[in-house]
Amino acid sequence: MNTIRNCHADYITPSRTLETITIEGINRHLYIYNYEGTHFRLFTGLLELIQFFTLGTEPKYDFTNEGDLDLFLEKYLNDTN
Repeated sequence: MNTIRNCHADYITPSRTLETITIEGINRHLYIYNYEGTHFRLFTGLLELIQFFTLGTEPKYDFTNEGDLDLFLEKYLNDTN
């Protein structure tokens, strides 16, 4: 069974964080950029994350609240089983 585990959180500023989460069972890392608790961007790969910060390329997934992000992660988790 796959489970989500929070690996690490980096505080870029007091109101902006970058979280690394792991989906155990498939050994996959996801990255969440939390912008002031009002905008969450989900990156499925490290290259996508780097392109966001260096080139301003938007990720495939973004959410305006944490509840929607959690629902997506649940669905993502179930789809990978």
